[in-house]
Amino acid sequence: MKILLINPSIYNDTGKRRAASPPLSLLYLAAYLEKNGYLDTKVIDTDALELKSQGISELFLKEKPDVIGMGGAAFVLPALVKAAQIAKQALPNCLVVAGGFGPTNEPEKVLRTKVVDFVVMGEGELTLLELIKAREDKQRKTFNDINGIAFIDKDGGFVLTQKRDNIKDLDSLPLPAFHLLTPGFLTYPGQPINAKKMPEIKKPIITILASRGCPHRCVFCSLGSKVYRQRSPKKVVDEMELYKNKYGVKTVALYDDEFVGMSPQQNEWVKEICNEIIKRNLGLRFITEGRCSQFIELETLKKMKEAGFAWVWFGVESGSQRLLNEVIHKDITVENVYRTFSLAKEAGLKTLMFIMIGFPGETLADIKLTTNVIEKVKPDIAAIKVVTPYPGTELRRYLQAHNLLDNKLENFSDYYRLETDHVGNHHTEEMTSEEIWKYYRFLIFKFGPNRYWYYIKFGLKSLVTTNGWRRLFKRIKIVIENLSNLLKIKFN
Repeated sequence: MKILLINPSIYNDTGKRRAASPPLSLLYLAAYLEKNGYLDTKVIDTDALELKSQGISELFLKEKPDVIGMGGAAFVLPALVKAAQIAKQALPNCLVVAGGFGPTNEPEKVLRTKVVDFVVMGEGELTLLELIKAREDKQRKTFNDINGIAFIDKDGGFVLTQKRDNIKDLDSLPLPAFHLLTPGFLTYPGQPINAKKMPEIKKPIITILASRGCPHRCVFCSLGSKVYRQRSPKKVVDEMELYKNKYGVKTVALYDDEFVGMSPQQNEWVKEICNEIIKRNLGLRFITEGRCSQFIELETLKKMKEAGFAWVWFGVESGSQRLLNEVIHKDITVENVYRTFSLAKEAGLKTLMFIMIGFPGETLADIKLTTNVIEKVKPDIAAIKVVTPYPGTELRRYLQAHNLLDNKLENFSDYYRLETDHVGNHHTEEMTSEEIWKYYRFLIFKFGPNRYWYYIKFGLKSLVTTNGWRRLFKRIKIVIENLSNLLKIKFN
């Protein structure tokens, strides 16, 4: 049985690759299949290779796999469906399996394309293995007894089997199979970073998972399991040390949903990881994400700093307690935010604050509260986004129920509009889509990495270049608009 796992090529449609880091989920799947005897398994990142349709077809014809697996988030679905179409044209008898957050949240829509045979729902290691074994069994007549899959039966009915339990013992899983990956690890730039703002972070950068799952209930979240599970600290640091020695890694991005700040028990686990790093004197730098909560403590943050943690990225989303409580369901307080950033600063950690704009019920008064929080906290970076109504989220269900969706996702090409900060996905009862975009641009103007210098630079270009003169009035209009928004928010 020959198995090919691919990361679909967004480059094929857009001319721009999105693959900044290796496809970790596919590498976990490949490692698990290899561990269970499926040695003829490959992972090929067609996006990182910048393959077009012809190249993808040639890849399938060259490899001739029995099973093609592919996955991704919702905005990857156009590329995923196109890759599946190419697979069925090139190899009509090949089994095509889709997984990841995109297909998991819309399995029937993906299956009705008639180019995907099965959708693996949620965590895929156990399910994909069982599905492949079932495929090998020529006597099998049905797949209904395999938990965690969706498919279209021979009568055209949509079948969703019983949900599969999450993997409880993460230490039982083999490490991601980087040796099966094409292209090689060192060809990836790593998670997008602002090099000028984050000089502590050195390449090569690798992404790892120390835990899975998040028990919280943010309205915008379309991610996986609510069941939180941890790997053992020793296993986590073993993986870090392996990548340092094998690939010369200098920075590790811990891609956990929330690595720190969820509970006192998690703090103890974090400190165990840090002590293990310190004991081995790894000399690495770390980026991770955390939760602004009452459980953040100075002792843990100081231990993180000692171990080599340079940056912690915190999801704040809004400075309005009303929005945090009633709309976002963030289960944190603004006071938690002030305290968390203060302690992080005291511990010597650099901080990034995630902010979103465009929530239902958000008004100018709420935006003013958000600007107040950013100004008082003064994070090292304020990362400002437009909230995106991904399929499978409470946010999307609310907007749909209240007829506030502008992007109905009627065609798979519409899913590319789910890219972060894309205007036109939704509006609210308080703001049009254009107004959401306008205030988003204002926050970038006020707090983004380039801030006012962006306008000074392009103002100078406008005066010294022919093309600049053509755009001069448009740029003046943008500056006036942002200054007007500044006054509106200030005096609202």
